[in-house]
Amino acid sequence: MNILSVYCRFLLFLPLFLLGTGAYAQISRQSLETQRKQALKEIEEIGVLLKETTQSQKISLEKLNLLNAQKIQFDHLINSINAEIAYTERQIAETSATVSRMTNEIEKMKEEYARLVVQAYKNRGQYNKIIYVLSSKDFNEAYRRMKYFQQYSEFRKKQVAEITIKQEELNIELERLAEQKVEKEKLLAVHRQESKRLDALKIEENKEANRLKSQERQLRTQLAAEQRKADRLKNEIQRIITAEAKKLNSTPAKLYDALTPEDRLISNNFKGNRGRLPWPTEKGSITAKFGINAHPFLKNIKTDNYGIDITTVAGSDVRVVFDGEVTTVGFFPGEPIFVLVKHGNFFTVYKNLVDVTVKKGDKVKLKDSIGKVYTEKGSNTAILHFEIYEDGNRLNPELWIVKQ
Repeated sequence: MNILSVYCRFLLFLPLFLLGTGAYAQISRQSLETQRKQALKEIEEIGVLLKETTQSQKISLEKLNLLNAQKIQFDHLINSINAEIAYTERQIAETSATVSRMTNEIEKMKEEYARLVVQAYKNRGQYNKIIYVLSSKDFNEAYRRMKYFQQYSEFRKKQVAEITIKQEELNIELERLAEQKVEKEKLLAVHRQESKRLDALKIEENKEANRLKSQERQLRTQLAAEQRKADRLKNEIQRIITAEAKKLNSTPAKLYDALTPEDRLISNNFKGNRGRLPWPTEKGSITAKFGINAHPFLKNIKTDNYGIDITTVAGSDVRVVFDGEVTTVGFFPGEPIFVLVKHGNFFTVYKNLVDVTVKKGDKVKLKDSIGKVYTEKGSNTAILHFEIYEDGNRLNPELWIVKQ
């Protein structure tokens, strides 16, 4: 197989190859950039909330939680930037390999063309083309000899054109390589900048933690009290869900089977929107995650969070995350209101509310406001506690709401 046929086949499949890898690269790049932008957005939103915190004892603890949440987002950001740098380095390596391969192919094509030119030059005086054609023994042979000269000339012209095209493609790859190297330098600069911001944040977090250590005993007492309140709410929610199931002559574990077709549809739609539910507040940051969490600075202290805590600006509206029916509007003495909304066999809990605008039995729609987040006097931030249950089982709300 000669070099011309090999090259023609290469040209045939090259566009498909570049199209495929280009589409893959675009998807990967967009995904990494989206992750970086999400982390940056979260960092900036937490920064706004940090500016709103005051210097009272409880708010200082809240500030520490915000600093810790921001540090986590910085870690996500830097990991995302590292992934982008690694991805760009792979692109640079792949493009460099392509440039090297194409350069070698062009050199081979030039050498092949040079041999043809030299051969034509050497043979220029050995025969006269016209005499060579006229000396044919018949018309068919003369025709074949004429076609030979024609094809030979076209082949040389085609090789020149193909070398030119190949050189243009090489120039494009060289430009792409230069752009990739510039992109890598930009990412490295962003990495250095964000690493400095993270180092400064760690210093501030340590200072805040050290300032609160003098109040450690009081903070431990406060955390224990908060955990008792959380346990009490959990038990109350379980009691309400059991009562709801009992109305249908069922148990929480078999609640779905006892639902009406309409309520089953609501359940199925709720379940189908996992990861796409709106946040219960328009803005905010998660400052306490679901499940067992180690305290940011108190040693050997862990808390069990039955939902998530969202820190937001004072007076924010609380919104229902899905269509449903208000099952309970309740409170414990000395505490703000909580609202329980039923969505088939799913339940959402909104705790730490004031100015509640709904009552038991009300039908609510997606993003309907049901009240405002309770804000302590003198504070510019507030915390909403949010839980999700399927039957009687607690779920991690962070997996159900859309990523900010």
